[in-house]
Amino acid sequence: MVEPMISRIWSVNEWGPLQEIILGSPAGALLPSMADVSQRNFDRLSAAEAALTVCGPMPAQVIEETHEDLDGLESTLHQFGVVVHRAEGLNGTDPVHSPHWVAEAESAINIRDITLIHGDLVIDAPTPTRGRQFETFAVRDLLSQTAQGPQWLVAPPRPRLLDASYDLDRPRGLNEVEPLFDAANCVRLGRDVIIDINNTANQMGAQWLQRVLDWHHGAGVVRVHPVSLSPDHIDVIVVPLCEGTALYNPKYVDPQQLPACLQGWNLVPAPPMVPQVYLTGSPKASNWIGLNVLVINGEERTVIVEERQTNLLRLLERLGFHPIPVRWRHGRSWGGAFHCVTLDVHRLGTL
Repeated sequence: MVEPMISRIWSVNEWGPLQEIILGSPAGALLPSMADVSQRNFDRLSAAEAALTVCGPMPAQVIEETHEDLDGLESTLHQFGVVVHRAEGLNGTDPVHSPHWVAEAESAINIRDITLIHGDLVIDAPTPTRGRQFETFAVRDLLSQTAQGPQWLVAPPRPRLLDASYDLDRPRGLNEVEPLFDAANCVRLGRDVIIDINNTANQMGAQWLQRVLDWHHGAGVVRVHPVSLSPDHIDVIVVPLCEGTALYNPKYVDPQQLPACLQGWNLVPAPPMVPQVYLTGSPKASNWIGLNVLVINGEERTVIVEERQTNLLRLLERLGFHPIPVRWRHGRSWGGAFHCVTLDVHRLGTL
């Protein structure tokens, strides 16, 4: 069976009616060594957690059960008429080389993390994690063969990721050596994009993103709002559900300090997450990974939620949403759940 071609690249927010999506792949996954300063910068483990760090191939049980859970997610998306594409896996045994360093690749499971789509523009984000420099190759063929081809931009200049970019003595933050950010630091609200400045994004990265969106859409059309809320990715920190309603993580967010573009919204604190186990020695995410939901259609208020998150399921029902419980067993082992492991390439919506 020949997989259908992506019909169009277009996505400007997190809640428009979902048409087509790419699922990540756990194949070939590796747990990278903490000898890599960029990996230590991302994980920021406590001494006790660092002592439990496991390196090498991802446990076979995690990979096998994740394949099963991805099949279940795909089946659910099909029920709502969403066309699903699958990313290629990576070979975690192949090191990533630079003139300045050698690092270990991780996986292509959290496919959203370093691919930012805004409108018909695809940005290969300048991730600060060395082992992820070529992770977008997992979707390269899919995006290149789109029926209505996207405009594709690899963040220039490609970062050198020298040791000088990292300061592990600071509790949070990258040095301002070169533009750096992950796509998952950004939340898209149409004409507004919020970017969280922390261990995985710096101010130079936010400034570069503003210049690129000005170039693509026209000066002043899209506004980039830098904030500093959390240690890394924003998709368990500020979670839009539909236009005008968003969840926020009460551990990190004072809603009064959010940008003006959100001040007229119904901002709802997320409930405590149901604890989850992990099989990777130390966790790749906190229990807040349960907040990593995927909106199918904000207009119809349908949202995919990890099935064990009963507190969140009940809250969404009280808010008038229709949460769809789906199994996802290893969010803390991967450091990602439904938003992280998907890349919505075609959502209806305008600026």
